[in-house]
Amino acid sequence: MDSKTAISYTAIFCVIVISYTAAEQQNSSSFLSSYASYQDICRKIGWESKCRPHPIYECKAKTIAFHAVLSGHLTNTPINTIIKFGKVQVNEGSGYNPATGKFKAPVDGVYSFSWTYHTNKGSVAYLGGYVDGTIRTYIGTNTQASPWQSQTGNLVIKLKKGSQFWVQTYMQTVQHLSGNYTFLSGYKISGC
Repeated sequence: MDSKTAISYTAIFCVIVISYTAAEQQNSSSFLSSYASYQDICRKIGWESKCRPHPIYECKAKTIAFHAVLSGHLTNTPINTIIKFGKVQVNEGSGYNPATGKFKAPVDGVYSFSWTYHTNKGSVAYLGGYVDGTIRTYIGTNTQASPWQSQTGNLVIKLKKGSQFWVQTYMQTVQHLSGNYTFLSGYKISGC
């Protein structure tokens, strides 16, 4: 084969390769641009069942949460007294009853409760977290040395619908609890 023929074959080969490459790029570009989304592509090539997106689940549960503050100071509160937090600031789900001081679980679930109490110098205060009559969390201050002090108790617990939680004195008479600085909060931890 002479050099002219070799150059001709090489030129033809280059034209074919360039044309084929351009056609491939054109087809890929036009193929993708003709579909609005990957779901359209899946449907057009018959893979719809394989490409189906995972369903998005919405949380249908309603919010259950409350926050209530002690209305005024309490002094010399006897043992086994349920603390009634009268100033309700939030009560989504209507689980907390300020008249009884108890939270009643409207649905099964895991709940978180937190209570803080504020006492003055020399005070003795023991406030437990109770569920259906059984103390579940202990917290106390005995002969407090500082002028003012706050203590916080926490409880995370699984409750059945209708179970009740409250804060109650135990062990000794509570000498002083400061209103506005003593409060109770609780909420259902989302299961969604």
